[in-house]
Amino acid sequence: MALSLKMTEDTERLEKREKCLEFLRKNKVDVGLTSKASGRSCFLLGIHTRGSPVMHIPPRPVVAPALAKESLKTEMGDFLLESCQAAFDGDMAGTAGGMENCGQRGADGIREYIDGGIGPPNSPVTLSGGWIYNRVAKKSVLVSGKAGAKPMFDTGALYNDFDYEITSR
Repeated sequence: MALSLKMTEDTERLEKREKCLEFLRKNKVDVGLTSKASGRSCFLLGIHTRGSPVMHIPPRPVVAPALAKESLKTEMGDFLLESCQAAFDGDMAGTAGGMENCGQRGADGIREYIDGGIGPPNSPVTLSGGWIYNRVAKKSVLVSGKAGAKPMFDTGALYNDFDYEITSR
């Protein structure tokens, strides 16, 4: 006696799955400074990422090192896995939700990296203020002191601009 197995699946579920998979194919999660970030924040992140000998700022990259942490990559990957599973189940809300959670975790991870402290520490003139020689203007300039001793955190504008967005590819 031969055993036969027949599998069926309704077309509505297949259509939902296809829409969810298409959403995953056409969209991505961007983490860091998004299109909503201020121009000042983009400028500051560029300066801090590469440093500026003219402005006496050492390099203090944050986005790449924060997102490279193995624990954060694992957590973000788990959210993307949930998104893929939801897509396979035909759950569009779950598919988008997994991507949203992944992006939010990435943005939070960048802020956590900054909160953990970034070296090197600020120079004494950055903290207290004073006269520095501006090589570009070829004159001494009086700079005011910084509000806090924490590198990359003065007004909090750059810190708060780290976010995510789901964009089309």
